[in-house]
Amino acid sequence: MKIVVTGGAGFIGSHITELLCDKKHSVKVIDNLSFGYERFIDNRAQFIKGDINDEKLLKRVLKGADAVVHLAASSIIKFSYDNPLSYFENNLINGVKLLDAMRINRVSKIINSSTAAVYGNPRTIPVKEDDFKEPMNTYGASKLAFEEALCAYYHAYGIDSVSLRYFNAYGPRDEQKPATRAVPMWMKAIITNKPVEMYWNGKQIRDYIFVKDIAKAHIDVLKLRGLHYYNIGSGNGIMMKNIITTIEKIAGKKLKTIDKGERKGDPAKLVADISKIKREVSWEPRTTLFEGLQKTFEYYNQTLSNKI
Repeated sequence: MKIVVTGGAGFIGSHITELLCDKKHSVKVIDNLSFGYERFIDNRAQFIKGDINDEKLLKRVLKGADAVVHLAASSIIKFSYDNPLSYFENNLINGVKLLDAMRINRVSKIINSSTAAVYGNPRTIPVKEDDFKEPMNTYGASKLAFEEALCAYYHAYGIDSVSLRYFNAYGPRDEQKPATRAVPMWMKAIITNKPVEMYWNGKQIRDYIFVKDIAKAHIDVLKLRGLHYYNIGSGNGIMMKNIITTIEKIAGKKLKTIDKGERKGDPAKLVADISKIKREVSWEPRTTLFEGLQKTFEYYNQTLSNKI
């Protein structure tokens, strides 16, 4: 297939691009590099530097494409509190511009990067796809709003879509600017012998999913027709302080932490029910948490050693 990956220079997008190339798909990556890195893009893919709000560029990039894998979005929750309008502009309005360019260019399939933030503070655990949704921040709200736009474009114009709601992604190449996700911050801190902040005394429960398992989910759903929503997680919850304990075991030393108390917008517990995608697509994670954290630690250890 001829596939366009928006945001393909980022953490998750680069892994998806690599796997698509491994599967012999023809891949174009469009990324404005505001949060991505050109060095992360597989050299088998064609890279176009640009933004999805550029209608002329989209027309050129989408010509002849069979599908779009869409990851170009604002995703740092902290920033969504500071500048909520920009999150709706990028995640919803620019997303609709992409959808409309697909409509005009007759590209009939999109795999959408969504988020567990659409659920807010869930009423039941584990969370199922059709559970009540009440986003706690504008990031989650903007992603849920785009899912509704996908629904409209499916019914009105026949554009098939699959929204994959990621839970806590982790793995190599998570070079977020600035860093806000726990695993890379904690790993970099323990490697460089620096203290690091944590919240809620590490008692929050989260569902961590390795990036290569996330990437495979995108390939597995490419065959689907219609309108679909799936949770992408491990299906298992772990307390954040136990993530720290595992990292310490892998690193062979202790991590000094500074507890910052409560943090706005954080649900106490967030764990995915992944039975739907297992049943309908036969996807399930293959990487254990220990294996994934070990591979992630090796990446950061090597990366930081090369900078010294």
